[in-house]
Amino acid sequence: MKRLALGLIIITSLLAACSNGTDVTTSQGEKATGVTDTSIKIGAWLPLTGGVAAHGILQQTGMNAYFEMINDNGGVNGKKIEWIVEDNAFDPQKTVAAARKLVERDKVFAVVGSNGTAQSAATFPYLLDQAKVPFLPGQGGANDWWNPVKPNLFGVQVVYENQAQALGHWAAKEGAKNIVVVHSDPAAFINVAKAVEPGVNTISKEASVNLLPVKFGTSDYAPIGLEIANKKPDAVVAILAVEELIAFSKALNRQNLDVPIYTYAPNVSNDTLELGGKAIEGLRAMSYTVPPTIDTPEVEEYREALKKYEPSAHPDFQSLYMWGVAKVFVEAINQVDGPLTRESFVQSLKSMENFENGIIPPVTFSEGDHMGVKELQPVMVENGEWNTVGDFIDPDKEW
Repeated sequence: MKRLALGLIIITSLLAACSNGTDVTTSQGEKATGVTDTSIKIGAWLPLTGGVAAHGILQQTGMNAYFEMINDNGGVNGKKIEWIVEDNAFDPQKTVAAARKLVERDKVFAVVGSNGTAQSAATFPYLLDQAKVPFLPGQGGANDWWNPVKPNLFGVQVVYENQAQALGHWAAKEGAKNIVVVHSDPAAFINVAKAVEPGVNTISKEASVNLLPVKFGTSDYAPIGLEIANKKPDAVVAILAVEELIAFSKALNRQNLDVPIYTYAPNVSNDTLELGGKAIEGLRAMSYTVPPTIDTPEVEEYREALKKYEPSAHPDFQSLYMWGVAKVFVEAINQVDGPLTRESFVQSLKSMENFENGIIPPVTFSEGDHMGVKELQPVMVENGEWNTVGDFIDPDKEW
């Protein structure tokens, strides 16, 4: 009788623990880290301070607004989403520390949302290989992230190398023959800059492409502007952070060098318009998303949620993109068959096919391909606004 009573006490205690929000145990006895009967705990790292904090803050508002909206509507399958954001200040060491804190102290189910290529990559030996935590990045990525496939890594951002290839193709398609690629000097920027020439070569084998490295964090672009003016290019590709892109564009403007400038998706934001003014009129870029101003039900839902949950924020490409990432995460949770575990979540992602979300192109993952999106939206600054140029394009195909 004593053993029976003790057994009943243990069972009662376990049931009480579950009802009070402790980790759920599956029917197979597997502990579902970060999942309770009422919540799903996930984490992220974003640069909320430092040189690219403007982007990090915008990205946080978009994803936060989406999760708040989902929670107000009852959560995902009855579970509210708890999203913990760490400031990585765009620093690899701080990003690794953030990853360890999220996994070991906060015990998150997955990492959803991030910013930084080298920064996030620094976490892979711990996050993916050791802790085996699912990771759905926000902004950042490189070709070697996806080939070979990493079992717990899934992404919806076209890698920067492919973006640069598309920019080179675009410049050559518009007739450029002498192209200068201005880029920051860290290795991640160099690898992206090198991808411009293959894109140019898809249109013209005769066009010349010259790379010009600049120290990351440069604020005085006057000497760079003069150096480029002396090269007499007919197009410039800028692989720079947004603040440096603005300083660079203004330096070219002071040199009266009126040539098209092409840049990649991280620089497509309202900040670019507000800070750049007339100097960035005509700027060409690749965007991850449709514009945040279009009148579609999906984008209208985003704007309404932003107004309600982030009232001080304005619609922007950066927050809209992270809203799109959040939608992919929630869809994968919704499609889990059976108990929610890291393994069942990963399996759900691998079976996602042509998920239409109205923000980013349709998302498809598979066992052998964890990059779910292949297309980009060309955009251009016209009369102080971002406008689309045609439809979404695939950099690997003719357009």
